[in-house]
Amino acid sequence: MLKKLIIILLPIFAFGQTNINYKIHYADKPESEGLKVQVSFKSKKAADSTYFNFPNEVWGETNLTNCLEILKTDNPGYTFKIVADSNRIVVYHPKTNTVSFAYRIKQDHQDNDDKSLCRPKIKHNYFHVLGHSLFAVPEMILGDNGGNPKLLVNIEWVGFPDDFKIHNTFGTGLKKQTLKVKLWDELYNSLFVGGDYRIYSFSHLNKPVYFAIRGNWLNDYTDEKLFAALKKTISTQRDFWQDNNFNYYTVIITPSLTRADSSFKGQSMKGSAVKNGFLIQSTNNPFNNWNMMRYLFNHEMMHDWIGGKIAMRNEELNFWFSEGFTDYYTYKNRLRSGDLSFKEWTNSFNKDVLSAHWKNPEKNQPNYILRDDFWKSRNIEKIPYRRGAIFAFWIDNQIMKKSNYTKSLDHLMRELLTICVTGNKKFTDELFLEIAQKYVKQDIAYFFQKHIICGTDIEFKPEDLIDEFKIEYEEKIPQIVVDKELPNKYLLK
Repeated sequence: MLKKLIIILLPIFAFGQTNINYKIHYADKPESEGLKVQVSFKSKKAADSTYFNFPNEVWGETNLTNCLEILKTDNPGYTFKIVADSNRIVVYHPKTNTVSFAYRIKQDHQDNDDKSLCRPKIKHNYFHVLGHSLFAVPEMILGDNGGNPKLLVNIEWVGFPDDFKIHNTFGTGLKKQTLKVKLWDELYNSLFVGGDYRIYSFSHLNKPVYFAIRGNWLNDYTDEKLFAALKKTISTQRDFWQDNNFNYYTVIITPSLTRADSSFKGQSMKGSAVKNGFLIQSTNNPFNNWNMMRYLFNHEMMHDWIGGKIAMRNEELNFWFSEGFTDYYTYKNRLRSGDLSFKEWTNSFNKDVLSAHWKNPEKNQPNYILRDDFWKSRNIEKIPYRRGAIFAFWIDNQIMKKSNYTKSLDHLMRELLTICVTGNKKFTDELFLEIAQKYVKQDIAYFFQKHIICGTDIEFKPEDLIDEFKIEYEEKIPQIVVDKELPNKYLLK
């Protein structure tokens, strides 16, 4: 008995984490009462005030502390001050080393606002809250430099009806959860949903995948069709990376604004990678576009590796890679899986990447501007996607030609994954250029500096591409032209 106890406890102590407890309470009137979260934390020293972190801005969404309410009736003997600019809740309490207080998470936007996609949604029949906006954590665990502390988080869902589904990016159907997580890229980079979600599951090579969806979708967005698309994307992506090392995975789809008539033309759709999966939120109307959904499935899942297992050291400065190469492989893997025909691939890449980039008035902005203004301007936001995808197309062709069609960019990407995972390294420009030189058989540092860092357009030359691909300029915009059908060498693995 003692041996079993030691075996169970050793991993917990070895993790070196901070222990935080959360009880999340069901409310009969969630629209007005919100989700009540009781947090408990024991510090090393007794004090009469404690700072808790609560992010006020996430993924370009600002003033998130407006979704936070702290009531005196929930917290006798405690007083509070919210300092939004510092992402801080100041908790004043009797001198103790054990702090326990309650706060409420509320929806602060109208249901017909399809632009508030990162804000909590709290309704009578469901909730949808990112980890950033659900968990307040004590600031003292962050350290002087912010860090990425390890946490042991105990979560209990209290009073929720049996038919009220509980599902999140760490598990499904669990009223009690114990998570060993890092703060920033795991607990905060997560999604928690509950209510009338429909949950499906399957296994890919004995690894579980869950699909959660709610709402009555229009057009051809049936559960069955979406579920089939997810299965296809999972197999294509993981086969490409030769990696099925995922102990738990989930995709969560939620409608943002539903209109059965044609008063809202078009579709507004957003996807975000999170820990152990990704989420999609979309308007729901007769204009639901199946191609957009399949694109997002492939794009967001690619982030499991690019930006996920291949973590970025410099975030926005590396968006040319984390978003651009992700976008390139979104197109290439859809072609590989048969999700796009070769003609559709050519038309899409020409229109949505090459033409869209060349028509962007901000396209030549240097890379540091993308870091500073990414969340402020739609034109700026799209530059790293397209600039990076164009660069990926160029270097993919270079590697195929220089290797006499024995290797492609695919091989470089898988080597990069191995280096980052086994060597515990983060992606940098320097690391990429070092690996690329081996595959391209020349130093491309100047080319990279000119076209990626400084933002000068790539001028394609006939010798840049494999023989089957030609570039023709239409009104000074490069377009891929292919005389024959898809060359098999382009999909070389």
